Amino acid sequence: MTRNFLKIVSGILIGIAITLFLTGKFKSTSSPEETITNHQEIVEKIEAIGKLELVRLNLRDVMEHQLVRQWLPNATAVLIIHGEATGCIDLEKLKSEDIFISKDSISLRLPAPEICYIKVDHEKSKVYETSNTFLSASKLIDSAYAEAEKQLRKTALNTGILEQTKTNGITFFQPFLSSLGFNHTYIYFDDIGGKRE
Repeated sequence: MTRNFLKIVSGILIGIAITLFLTGKFKSTSSPEETITNHQEIVEKIEAIGKLELVRLNLRDVMEHQLVRQWLPNATAVLIIHGEATGCIDLEKLKSEDIFISKDSISLRLPAPEICYIKVDHEKSKVYETSNTFLSASKLIDSAYAEAEKQLRKTALNTGILEQTKTNGITFFQPFLSSLGFNHTYIYFDDIGGKRE
C-alpha cells in the first residue's frame, strides 16, 4: 500500500510539474519579468508642409502685466519671456507661371515672406513676481502670455524678420539655380502683405 501511495503521489507531482511547464508557469525565480505593451496607433491627418523656414529669431522680453479691477487693487505680474519667431516662404503658393526660363536664364517669382510662427517658450519663461492676485493668478498669467506672444510678433517685425527672410531666400535659391546650369538667375518676391491672384 505504501508503494502504491508513493507511486500515486509521484505521478501527481510529475503531472503538476509537466502542466506548469507546458502552461509557461514553471519559471526560474532568477528570470527577469517581461512586460508586453500593445499599441493601436491611428494617423488622423497627413499634411504637406511647403513652408521653407529661412530665419529664426530668439527673443527675450521682461514685461509687467496688470489686471485692472474695479474694487480690488490691480493684480500685477512681472515675467521674463523667452520666445521664438520664424520667417519663411510658403512654396505651396508657387505657380508654374512664377518660373520663366529663356535659354541660360531663369526668373523666379517667390511668394512674399511671412512669419511662420511665433511661440513663447514656457520652459524658459518665468514668472518673476506677482502681487494682489487674490484668486486670479492663473487668469493674470494666461493673459500675460497671450500679450507676450503679440509683443514678440511686433518685435520680430520691427527687427526686420521679413526683409532678412527675403535676403536668405535669395542666398538659398541663387546657388541652387546656378547649379542647374543657368548662367543668369533673377529672383524677386511678391510685395510683403500683397495678395497673389
